[in-house]
Amino acid sequence: MIEKTADVIEKEYILKVIDRCDSCGSQALVLVKGFNGKLMFCGHHYAKHEKALEKFAYETIDEREKIIQNKLIGSSN
Repeated sequence: MIEKTADVIEKEYILKVIDRCDSCGSQALVLVKGFNGKLMFCGHHYAKHEKALEKFAYETIDEREKIIQNKLIGSSN
């Protein structure tokens, strides 16, 4: 009998624990790249300024799902 196994794909994150929000210094979860430079935000400050950043950004790297992923990992212990 052939045993099926689930393929687990782990996402490689760009932002690290040392990356900090430009507004408050919390861990950055969103990186916004614009033609004038880049900005990093925690989830709270990105949500607060999201509409204005749409005009600035040519690329947005949103890693806020790390919070949910960490909560799920912690709940199984």
